[in-house]
Amino acid sequence: MDKFNEDLLHEYLDGALDEDTRQAVEAHLASSPEAQAQLAELQALFSSLDALPELPLRQDLSAKVVAEIGRETAVSKPLPRWLWGLLLGQVLVALLLLGNVWAVLLDWLGTGQAIATDWFASAQLALLNWVSEFWAGVTGVWHQPNLPTLSIDLPTAQWALLFGLALVIWLAGNRLMFTSD
Repeated sequence: MDKFNEDLLHEYLDGALDEDTRQAVEAHLASSPEAQAQLAELQALFSSLDALPELPLRQDLSAKVVAEIGRETAVSKPLPRWLWGLLLGQVLVALLLLGNVWAVLLDWLGTGQAIATDWFASAQLALLNWVSEFWAGVTGVWHQPNLPTLSIDLPTAQWALLFGLALVIWLAGNRLMFTSD
């Protein structure tokens, strides 16, 4: 028998093997003195364990076991403060990137007259216009006359590299946040 191991001997002694496997184990036991010695050792161990007297427990351990299981499965400590800062930074960078490409996205979609042929497209156009106006209001503070204007004009490959870098930072932050020490 090429897959003979101690687990099979335990199952053989417990009577938990199917008929074919039991016959294969018995054939292997008949041909291998090493397996016979291992079986005799296990039988002696089990008989000595059966000979031990049963002692009653002095105290009930079930409450302690349940409490320990609860402690092991519960979240042990909150996330570090710096990790929350990293998450906030990721969200802010994502919002800034989205805001900077929003105008390009609206130009890519056109004025909206061509795509507003059904109610869903009209709803999309209304939502896009609302978000565009909202973003213009939010960034209007940045475009005060006394502040320099933020103009990021990058080629497509550099935008892709920037988004890829943001993705790597985001994934690393999530790895740190969602793994235990």
